Amino acid sequence: MPGLALLLALAIPGSGAVAAKPDRLQRLLDRFLADEELDGGILLVSGPDGRRVVVSGIADRKGGRPVMEDTRFYVASVGKMATAAAVLQQVEEGLLSLDQPVRELASDLPLDRIANANRARLVHLLDHSSGIPDYITDEYEEDEAARPERLPRDGTLLAYAAGEKATGPVGGHYEYSNSNYVLLGHIAARRDGVPFAQVLRNRVLERTGMGSTSVGADPRDRSLAHGYTEEGDVSRRSWAATTGDGPLVTTAGDLERFVFALFRDNRLLGAATVRRMLTPSENEDGQGLGVALWKDRWGRGAGHDGRYDGFEADVRYYPGRRTALIFLTNGNQQSEDALLDAVAEEVFGP
Repeated sequence: MPGLALLLALAIPGSGAVAAKPDRLQRLLDRFLADEELDGGILLVSGPDGRRVVVSGIADRKGGRPVMEDTRFYVASVGKMATAAAVLQQVEEGLLSLDQPVRELASDLPLDRIANANRARLVHLLDHSSGIPDYITDEYEEDEAARPERLPRDGTLLAYAAGEKATGPVGGHYEYSNSNYVLLGHIAARRDGVPFAQVLRNRVLERTGMGSTSVGADPRDRSLAHGYTEEGDVSRRSWAATTGDGPLVTTAGDLERFVFALFRDNRLLGAATVRRMLTPSENEDGQGLGVALWKDRWGRGAGHDGRYDGFEADVRYYPGRRTALIFLTNGNQQSEDALLDAVAEEVFGP
């Protein structure tokens, strides 16, 4: 594991320092990257007591470019929160309804061979209770490994789910499926009459000042962290992703802006919609509308994690503490340990 470590600290005017000593956060990050054999990462803690960012390792093995505070990472399923926020804005504006049938909202797609798609409603996509099978099948993974840039990057990705069995009854169970969010991105684009990337720019990125975030990424961009597995650099698979299930390449700072805009400041959605978003599904206490929910010894939390080949992300917000914890890395960890558990204990106390 590269020994390079860089510490960056930014104070928020009028607030004190983060309770945890900065060298402790740095050691937690350094140790985690070393133990999990990850190339690099960034850790951000932000709340009423202050803001701290620590980074470690390398963003690109070629030339040994280090991770910096403004390094951009693919964040996989963390992007589902942005997709949900855009769709729920359309619900607030009366462009969509949670009870609308998917077959009406995506009537331009051939859904007849997609199990449950003709019976599911919008809310079932948002909380993963549709039973629609995941498009990420063995065939999809083979095609993606061979030619990621040539895969469809719209609702037609669902063709990979054609003929697969439903995971359960519509509205009667919980089963996480990326197909749900491909459909949501397609529906959002159709309602606004622009490509999905533009929907996210108009409704999320510009409203929150996420100036370092893009939908997909240009491989020539030197601000990017490259993702690594045992195969080597597998970044292009992730940079080509632009559908609603995992569209964002971003920075820890931009994710901080997003989390506060959504959950703390009601700048993306009204308070009533945020409460609905944070209401547990009837089928799964840990699932809201586009967000994961939990209660641990530090309080109730909302957020999302993300994992794909070469990249992982974990974004948590604790409403009772008004604090965000964010971890991004350009590799896949070996264990099931969560760095942010250790960070929360350091910041909030045991």
